[in-house]
Amino acid sequence: MNESTAQPRKRSADRIVECLNAADVKWVFVVPGAKVDQLLDALLDNGPEIIVCRHEQNAAFLAAGVGWLTGKPGVAIVTSGPGTSNLATGLLTATTEGAPMIALCGAVPRAERLKHTHQSFDAEAMLKSVSKYAGEVTDPDNVPEAVVNALREAQIMPRGAVSLVLPSDVLAAGSTVAMPETYTAPRLGSAASTSVAKAVEAIRNARFPVILAGMRAACENGTDAVRALIKKTGLPIVETFQAAGIVSRDLEEHYFGRVGIFRNQPGDIVLSNADVVLTVGYDPVEYDAKFWNVGEPKTIINLDEVLAAIDDAYRPSIELFGDITSTVLTLADALEGFRLPAAASTVLDEQRARLSAPEHVEETEPGRPLDPIALTLALREAVDDSTTVISDVGSHYIYMARYFRIYEPRHLMFSDGQQTLGVALPWAMAAALVRKGEPVLSVSGDGGFLFSAMELETAVRLGLNFVHVVFNDGTYDMVAFQQMMKYGRESAVQLGSYDIVEYARTFGANGHRVSRLEDVIPTVREAMAEPGPSIIDIPVDYARNLDRLASKIQEDSLS
Repeated sequence: MNESTAQPRKRSADRIVECLNAADVKWVFVVPGAKVDQLLDALLDNGPEIIVCRHEQNAAFLAAGVGWLTGKPGVAIVTSGPGTSNLATGLLTATTEGAPMIALCGAVPRAERLKHTHQSFDAEAMLKSVSKYAGEVTDPDNVPEAVVNALREAQIMPRGAVSLVLPSDVLAAGSTVAMPETYTAPRLGSAASTSVAKAVEAIRNARFPVILAGMRAACENGTDAVRALIKKTGLPIVETFQAAGIVSRDLEEHYFGRVGIFRNQPGDIVLSNADVVLTVGYDPVEYDAKFWNVGEPKTIINLDEVLAAIDDAYRPSIELFGDITSTVLTLADALEGFRLPAAASTVLDEQRARLSAPEHVEETEPGRPLDPIALTLALREAVDDSTTVISDVGSHYIYMARYFRIYEPRHLMFSDGQQTLGVALPWAMAAALVRKGEPVLSVSGDGGFLFSAMELETAVRLGLNFVHVVFNDGTYDMVAFQQMMKYGRESAVQLGSYDIVEYARTFGANGHRVSRLEDVIPTVREAMAEPGPSIIDIPVDYARNLDRLASKIQEDSLS
């Protein structure tokens, strides 16, 4: 080491804290254990706020939620053995959904690494299967650089989880290496001008050009760029679920719905009629191209910071590889004044009318559970555009994706690629931390709620304010109606009942129960005004799911 850069010897655990502070990490989500106690001790002196969680999976969900909302990595810290293995679902979800986070995982001392001993296993191998990158750090002087590189790797597109295994003796050992500077990930420049020129020519000569906005289009400045492109060209746009909110209220005439799970929705029909599709930040995990690349042959223009994933149904003719924001703005300037050919107007007018037509919802008989579409529409009416909305997975997720309109990016969150149960409550907690003082509404089924409901105690302890609505039907209905489609009968989907209101109150949260549709809006608004987390139990009736969804679901697109 150069003498001019030599630093006083400190525990490598203290060096980690220096790196986290330099990266402006505000919180670390922790389930403690002996193999990370050096790091937890170091955090007490001058580190980010320690948030103690009830389960490692939820610690990962919280870290990923922070990453998804901010674009900067959230951090989870766990101990060895099951402390690390319990992260798997959270890391897999973060990596699939493009949420930047890092996991710092304790491990047995190096001398015991290959022994059959307490909590020893090949953690690096396991973590590699669910992370964007995983590695084990075996030298104290390598710890600071490993953490800095992890923070950078997590936020480079495609974003995801980066995991480091840190043996307890490495955390305790001294290191003279310090990296207190901020090493931000560099940004790409705009795509090559020759490629942009080809894209401009293809769009100008198109009969029916359409934008398909994907999850990476909703990056920090990408939304503003896409909106500028729409304003200058009048191009129609279809969102994936994770790109929800890219189209603002003033541009709503150009919005033609979302695609994912459903077939024959307005967005699908618009895409099927297109001859040129400009995909912006699109990832096939959101909605496989074989579902939307139908009808006449299409010229696909792939605009992204990630190389296109080529397959039989997705063969881009033009790739615009570069910074999404600057490339979209360059394209917008080159296309200014472009207007859609008249031939596209008829299809667009028809689908715009379909999208804006009120959904027919049958009246719910007194005493009966509520219709899920009616409930979804009522929830939308109960909140304003500043609300961050999170949907867990279940039958309600289908209706939330289809009917819950949103006008700001990263204000409607789904686990789309993995369809992970249990994300809604931890993600709501992350939103309440990141967007303190702004309204947060999360939704789950009664099954998914209990996957992470123990974190209510954490939310109450932290004084977090959000409202969580439980669509309660006593089954894993998203699986049940698929079984009915395939076999005409159900298997292994029935759940027992429990008192959700009393459960919430046991943890010190607010609990409400709603049985009438007319009470939904006032109850949600009342709960929004309450201090602390509020849980609302609402019985729903999914009896019409088979009729409503069987002809519209892509058979292999559900979990």
